[in-house]
Order: sequence, then C-alpha cells, then structure tokens
Amino acid sequence: MRSLLVLVALAGTAWAEDPWAQGVTVDNQKKANALFAEANQLFAQQAHAPALEKYKAAIALWDHPLIRFNMAVTEIRLDRILDAAEDLDRALRFGATPFSPTLYQEALDYQALVKRQVGVIEVSCDQPDVHLLLDGKPWLTCPGKQQQKVLAGEHVILGEKKEFMTRSQRIVVKGGATDEEKIALVPIETAVKLEYRYRRWIPYTVAAAGLAIAGGGVAFYFAGRSQMDQFNSDFTTNCPAGCKMDFSDKPFLRDEKDSAELKGNIGVGMMAAGGAVAVTGIILTIANKAQRVMPSVEAQPTPGGATASVGWHF
Repeated sequence: MRSLLVLVALAGTAWAEDPWAQGVTVDNQKKANALFAEANQLFAQQAHAPALEKYKAAIALWDHPLIRFNMAVTEIRLDRILDAAEDLDRALRFGATPFSPTLYQEALDYQALVKRQVGVIEVSCDQPDVHLLLDGKPWLTCPGKQQQKVLAGEHVILGEKKEFMTRSQRIVVKGGATDEEKIALVPIETAVKLEYRYRRWIPYTVAAAGLAIAGGGVAFYFAGRSQMDQFNSDFTTNCPAGCKMDFSDKPFLRDEKDSAELKGNIGVGMMAAGGAVAVTGIILTIANKAQRVMPSVEAQPTPGGATASVGWHF
C-alpha cells in the first residue's frame, strides 16, 4: 500500500511558487489544496470514484503535478488506463520537480507500467472528404494526420466517402509502440467488377459443339436417304421379278440397304444429341449473365500492423 500512504501524506505538502503555480491565485491554490486533501482521504477509504471527482475539481483550480500524479494513480485503480497515461505524462512534464526522489521514482514506475498497456495509432490520408472512424467513433476528416493513444490490442479504422468503397482496417497495436497507417479509398466505379458464373467461352463452346454435332447428323441423315434412294433404284433394276427377303441372292443390295439404314439412324441420333447439347449451351448462355460485384476491403491484423486483403462479393 505504499502508493496509498504517499497519497495521504501529500495533503500536507507545501505549495511553492513554481512554474505550475504561475498565474494561479493564492485563493485558488488554497481551494485546490483543500480539495486535494479531501480526495486523498477518499482514496485512503478506497472510495476511488469520488476521489477522482475531487482531484478533477482541484485540477480545475490548479493544474499541479502532484494532483495529476494522484489522479493518475486513482485512474489506474479504476482501470482507466488511457486517462492515467495522459495524466502521468502531464504530471511529469516538469521532470523530477516537485516530487521527492522516492515519489519521482514511483511516478516513473507507474509510467513504465502504463506504457506497456498503451500504444499509439498514427494515421494520415490525402483524399479530401474522407471520414475516418476509430473503433466506431468519429476521428478525423481528411486530408490530415492524427495520433491517438489506445490500449494495446486490436483496433479498427473505418474510412468512408461518398462514391468510394468503404475500407475497414484492423490493426494490432503493441504496448509502447506507434503504429503508422496511411488510408486510401478506392472509387466505386473503378472497383466494380463484372463476374460470370462460368467462364464466358464455356456456354458458347457448348452451343457450338451441339450445333456441329447436329449438323453432322443432318449430313449423315441425308447421305442415308440418298443411299436408300439408290437402293430402291437398284432393287427395281435387279429384282424385276422379286428377290429373296434376305437378299442372299443379291448381297450387294443387302449391303446397300444396311448401309443406308445405318447412316439414317446415325444421323437421327446425332441430330437429337446435338440438339440437346445446343439447347444446354443456349441455357448456359442465358444463365451466364454478368453480375456486378464489389470488393469488401478489409485489412487483417498482424502483430504490430495490418495486412490488407480484398474479397469480392455480390
């Protein structure tokens, strides 16, 4: 409880006319000192939230390094680490003065402890009218550059602008480190991409293949018909009185008839199959309409920074 004993003892500290006292009336110094003593008493009673309010009231009258330090210790007790980091920096702005050697070392120890839990995000952007949000809260309107102390860990920077792609960038900030980021948004008109369900050549190739097969079938069919006409003519010439049913006495007629029928059957089959393939190709062509897709721009966090990635979606 070393810190608590120091805080209580500070109520009786003499306030000298030092740089932090310039421009502060004696009356305000007395009032601040009284509030400081009340805050220390509350702190000793573990009433940290009321003590913090008293310290703030004292600071409003007199921004004294010792009040800042006690306020920072109280904020640490309340787990308000970012506020404590800010107040420790302001408490130590004049160096070791007005601290005793022991208290100054304690202030440095607290500062080192807090520093391991706090990092800095520094962002810059050149595009006008881009609005940046940090962890969901408005932060910066571009162009500009800004720093912000944050707790170590993951944070999100969101960039928005009319007619531009919204960019979400996740960052992992290390304690005691500064993460520098440059934000640039992409215009929607250049980001939009036409996407097809299938590669564009596939439906056309399927339809063309079907038509080619059907065309070959038509050729076979008419070749069979032509050969069948030739068979009928040869049959009339060579069988005026009739021939055997199996044309065993006229084998060339049998071969001619079988070939004609085979070509006809092949032609009909090819036309049916080719037509089905062609219809499939036409259906695929209709279904393969271009879809306008836009990328979701998000930066994946990595230790000490972020890696941007772009994923396309409907």
